[in-house]
Amino acid sequence: MHVFISYSHTDTTFADKLTKSLEQAGYEVWLDSTDIQTGTRWDDEIVKGLNSSETFLVLLSNKATASQNVKDEIGYALDHGKQILPILLEPCDIPFRLRRVQYVDFTALEFTEGTRKILTILKSFNSNKEGTKEIKKEKLMDPTTLATAATSLLAPYLAKLGESFMEEAGARLPDKVGKVWETIVSRFKGNPTASSVANDLVKKADEPDNQDAFVLQLKKVLKEDEWFAATLQSILKEAQGQVSNIGDGAVATNGSIGVGKIEVGGNLSGNITIGSNNLVNENRSNRKKK
Repeated sequence: MHVFISYSHTDTTFADKLTKSLEQAGYEVWLDSTDIQTGTRWDDEIVKGLNSSETFLVLLSNKATASQNVKDEIGYALDHGKQILPILLEPCDIPFRLRRVQYVDFTALEFTEGTRKILTILKSFNSNKEGTKEIKKEKLMDPTTLATAATSLLAPYLAKLGESFMEEAGARLPDKVGKVWETIVSRFKGNPTASSVANDLVKKADEPDNQDAFVLQLKKVLKEDEWFAATLQSILKEAQGQVSNIGDGAVATNGSIGVGKIEVGGNLSGNITIGSNNLVNENRSNRKKK
């Protein structure tokens, strides 16, 4: 994987140290101080470096966020669909277009620990790139439908938890449902509004207003990030393959979701528990059970 590092020259020492660590881990790193030859046009070489790299790392500091060159590189990387990984070196005003992107916070991590986290994320980027080829074979649901389906799946489970914290809720949910939640929460990090809405949903998941607000924020992110939409759709589909009792109702999903009253979509076969533990062991056609 090719990695482009964008930074202010005041952060050269950190950039050089990080480059060595990434190269030792097997990554090819583009850094202007080593990859731009004397006599060449600076802007042209920057564009070549960006085009040849799949991943864009930007070192965020007060000097970097004030640099027009860094801003231009961020804009180019975002506009050309690069995988973005911001690295926070000091408290600073994070560029608006990066506020919804998860970053590695070196203000709270030692260099070795922070680098280990970067390598983990880069590895996931590479895995996701391979997996996306398969995911995109499926037609994507429209953002409103996908956001509503995810919220409808999560809300009754979250309501059963009682008040909780956004970060800890995933570990307390059933495995596949928890994966849906953690995927969304991870994407919401760096977006204060979306994170606040997610926290509200965890605290009072049965509130319609909280559900509507969550759907709205999730829909916005899905519209902006096609890869995230494809990933969430795939994970949601796995979670919807289950039939789970929740209180007096159920979620019975293979394309449809029911809470309280039961909606069954598609043909079902095998042993299915419906209502008051009434065991059905026969094929059921596509009908609504109320």
